[in-house]
Amino acid sequence: MAALIAAEWGLPDRAALGWFLLAWLGYGPLIQHLRSPGSITARLHGIRRAWMRAMLDRDNRITDASLIGHPMHSATFFASTTMIALVALLGMLGNMDRTHGAVEALAFTAKTSRPMVEAKVLLLFLVFAHAFLKLTWAIRQLNYGVALIGAAPSKPGPALRDAAADRTAAVLSLALGSFNAGVRGYYFALAALAWLIGPGAFALATTGMVAMLLWRQFGSDTAEAIRLSHTLLTGEAPDTSDGGGAIGRGLVARGAA
Repeated sequence: MAALIAAEWGLPDRAALGWFLLAWLGYGPLIQHLRSPGSITARLHGIRRAWMRAMLDRDNRITDASLIGHPMHSATFFASTTMIALVALLGMLGNMDRTHGAVEALAFTAKTSRPMVEAKVLLLFLVFAHAFLKLTWAIRQLNYGVALIGAAPSKPGPALRDAAADRTAAVLSLALGSFNAGVRGYYFALAALAWLIGPGAFALATTGMVAMLLWRQFGSDTAEAIRLSHTLLTGEAPDTSDGGGAIGRGLVARGAA
């Protein structure tokens, strides 16, 4: 099968697949390299630090713990949905003759061999598998965040308050970064689905997804509203660090929306 696929893959398919892999796996590291204080990710981390500082001054933290339940429920929902998608794709791979016939019957899809269609479905499977791992890791990290909130000292001094707030905010940002990466897999799965139409549509869809994600991160109305809220709540420029060393240095990449 590998030899047949290699013989079928022309330069357009190879280039489109290479661009997709670069965009899908390189988006997070790219945002990390940019380390832009203007991103939603950097500003939300600063907002979470302000939230944790306010939490430490409260006697009742039930509301703070319950707020974390909302992204936890969302991550659980997406993880369950992703598992359903994985099972469906596994069924398609296990019955490839029917899958190939169904794809060939569509008027807008490229007519290719059975092994080629299998490779395209397998790419979708890998994207969803990666998303599932990210989402389940987000759930675990959110549970860790709840534990940190529950163990947080009551009205500590300034130094202890800042240190505890920084590290709790770091765990929450890493958790939500994993959640964002899992949800981002759905966007790239749509781009991978365009490969059934042809390499040109595949490359165009990948480019469109990257452009949309970057616009949402830096240029959307939401990004502007979060910028204003960050300035109001923190009174400082956005900060991509968390005061916790290596943890903070990876926040922007893992949390890129």
